[in-house]
Amino acid sequence: MNQQNDPNKPQSTLGPYRSLRHYMRALEARGRVLRVSEVDQDAYEATGFMYHLLEKLGWSEAPAVIFERVKMNGRWLDDPVLANLFGRWEYEPLAFGIEPGDRQEREMYQAALAHLETLAGKDGQWEEVTPTEVSGNDAPCKEVILKGDEIDILQYPFIQTNPADAGGYINTGNVVLEDPERGRNVGTYRCQIKGPRKIGVNPEPNQHGWTFLMDMKDRGEPFARAAIVLGADPIIYAMGSSKTARLGQDELEIAGGFLGQPVEVVKCETSDLRVPANVEMVIEGEIPFDFEPEGPFGEMYGYVGEAKSENFYMNVTAVTHRRNPLFVNNFTGINRGFLTAPLEMTANLAYRKMFPSMEGLHFPLQTPGFCFVGIRKQEAGEAIAIGSEITKSLKIAKIVIMVDHDVDLHNVADVMHAVGSRWQPHAATEIIEKASGMGGDPSATVRGFGSRIVIDATRQWPEENGPENYARMNRECLLAEYPEIINEMGSKWAETISRWRKENA
Repeated sequence: MNQQNDPNKPQSTLGPYRSLRHYMRALEARGRVLRVSEVDQDAYEATGFMYHLLEKLGWSEAPAVIFERVKMNGRWLDDPVLANLFGRWEYEPLAFGIEPGDRQEREMYQAALAHLETLAGKDGQWEEVTPTEVSGNDAPCKEVILKGDEIDILQYPFIQTNPADAGGYINTGNVVLEDPERGRNVGTYRCQIKGPRKIGVNPEPNQHGWTFLMDMKDRGEPFARAAIVLGADPIIYAMGSSKTARLGQDELEIAGGFLGQPVEVVKCETSDLRVPANVEMVIEGEIPFDFEPEGPFGEMYGYVGEAKSENFYMNVTAVTHRRNPLFVNNFTGINRGFLTAPLEMTANLAYRKMFPSMEGLHFPLQTPGFCFVGIRKQEAGEAIAIGSEITKSLKIAKIVIMVDHDVDLHNVADVMHAVGSRWQPHAATEIIEKASGMGGDPSATVRGFGSRIVIDATRQWPEENGPENYARMNRECLLAEYPEIINEMGSKWAETISRWRKENA
């Protein structure tokens, strides 16, 4: 067996991780996994448990969960279902090989962002590393191979998360497509279980997967060959779940850059597609271009996404998987879905090129639709101008809040304090009446479109209808007289504070 894929080879609890299993071992070693012996998902016990856990502990404290045994469709299944794998801030630095230490939660995330910024080239582009192909004998995802009548995806715990969903869903699968002109695309789309050998596939219009499939359809091809990859390591999964790649870029090549080594791929059984080798399961198939209904499904906003009268589906041609595979369910709209530092830093690098006065950008996924942007304002009206461009080009940024560089973008309380103390609604607001938006936004009257707002919570200059002299902040006055006092107190009482946190965690 290839040494990189050897499941028995020890690994540090720091990433990058070679597989989902190595990642889970690292979390368990750090006491970040809660095991639940069994849940009856026919009664939606797993869903109720996740709501309770997140409401009780919050995103930043709740552990990853392993449901060891799940009842589904009247049968008890012994295949474990994993949840909340990326909720805590410390998972971001861990995945990229950074020890979180005793940092505050947001400081952990900022450490991951700072590390990623060092990986970007001078042109602000991620390094791309060509994948390495391995044989089926060296691919963990080929330990079990099923074809034809052997295939029955109903036997796996692809659970129905919500009573309003159209059925069981794969909601953490990286869908792999190839186009002779554009190359490979890896994207994460909701996939409805429709039968033993049929799966719905839902790329939204203008997502890369949609573009790939519609281009093939328009060329008159009878179907597209596809593969759904399940249980990838955190970085490969994040590449398929976020906009880190431009159309035509290969997410697996970018993942290799983040991992610091090539992604190992293996040829599918029923097509020439190459997929990550060190994953839990690969479902191969063909996507014809005669559409059929799909949905509804509970989406990321926490609201039920509409049923679609026409959508793609895939006929399954093969299933390969590890022995005793792990299954990950994203309780969509409840927990945080994937590592977001690569997505955030990609946006930062792109917008900083466009706007030299921009300091940074953050979109907190626990409050979808919001986007915080920090700038060093150089001229009157600049904050509104930058915010308008961002909200029109970044679909998730429906509510853009512009703040000064002294505001911590990763501290929601800091941002809201700036809104309350520096923003005048009438003079410092712009509403864009129509722009492209997120497909799952429940408030949109036309799917994929809606209005946007830019809130300028920077200190308003007199020419922006602000006060002639802006009051100084209390903290600012303290540091002007005693510039080291906060750091000195932090050093003097660090051990006492750390001991208290451990005793009261």
